[in-house]
Amino acid sequence: MDEKDRLRMAKIVVRIFVVLILTIIIWRFISFLSDVFLGDEYNRASHFFIAIITSILSFLLLDFARRTDKVSWKRLGLSSFRTNITSFFVGFILWTIPAFIGLIICLMTGWVEITVQTDFKHLLLSVFILIITVFFIEAFPEELIFRGYFYHYLNKLSPHWVTLILQTLLFSLFGYFIGAIYSFEQLLFIPGFALILGYFRAVSGNVWTAIGFHVAIMTATQILSPLHHHFEVSGIFTLQFFAFILFPSVLGFIALDFIYPKLNWQDKESNL
Repeated sequence: MDEKDRLRMAKIVVRIFVVLILTIIIWRFISFLSDVFLGDEYNRASHFFIAIITSILSFLLLDFARRTDKVSWKRLGLSSFRTNITSFFVGFILWTIPAFIGLIICLMTGWVEITVQTDFKHLLLSVFILIITVFFIEAFPEELIFRGYFYHYLNKLSPHWVTLILQTLLFSLFGYFIGAIYSFEQLLFIPGFALILGYFRAVSGNVWTAIGFHVAIMTATQILSPLHHHFEVSGIFTLQFFAFILFPSVLGFIALDFIYPKLNWQDKESNL
């Protein structure tokens, strides 16, 4: 590696470090707002308001970094409006269909029991609002930063397979510093989740595929939480692992290989 390459690598590492630190600061600030406005009680309106703030702050950070670096949105894994929407629904469907099949299997085998505690109209409204909230509070900002900005720069330094691992480590580090890794289950979930999302972004070439998958899984996971008072679930860990993670991941990986051209995992962005 010559002096020019070392300097280029140092600049990229500094960019990633600065944006990561600022991202952690934003999420800690959002956590503070959540404590102030939400407390121990879930409030749909406050949750939505905080979600909007999260996306605005994240977008402003990324847009400033992008303009400073003179990098287009396309280089960060975005495309035309139509392609982005299509990619979003590809990711959303690649989770929803396998997860539904996995749910049916869990219910039929007796691994999981679900009792509905609300009426259909109220549930439908809650799901609709939660989808939008999840999009703005985590899926859009997190994917744009980690599978967009960070993936772009990591892929300039290393091939896709190494980039996939590095972005997983960054996301896990982020999760630790914002207090998201608070249990052994979360310690297993967050790196695995980042790996899946990174894979979807890499193979599809569009960050919106990862956003769609992210929105689907987190909406379903949260709507089943006792916090929303819609369901009583027995066997929640089995449901989340088998139906929400394992089944959609395996079937999603297979489907992606048919939908998108074969990815050369040795490629760097500069070679694409």
